[in-house]
Amino acid sequence: MSSEVSRPRPTVTKVRVLVVLLAVMTGVAAALAAYIVGTRVGASGAERVAWAAATFVATTTLVIVLVDKTGLVE
Repeated sequence: MSSEVSRPRPTVTKVRVLVVLLAVMTGVAAALAAYIVGTRVGASGAERVAWAAATFVATTTLVIVLVDKTGLVE
């Protein structure tokens, strides 16, 4: 008798939450990098924060769009 053990599949909600967390973590890393580059370039404090914020928004949006376009989350 062969008894197959079915593996639990992740729900779509869990996968989407993980994708959003991945996007946010990528955005935070990119924002930190932009802030550090701004420090090295010699930009003012407001410019560094603006660069970091813009980079965070752009990177997070890019990751979410790429995941949607590639069909990784259905």
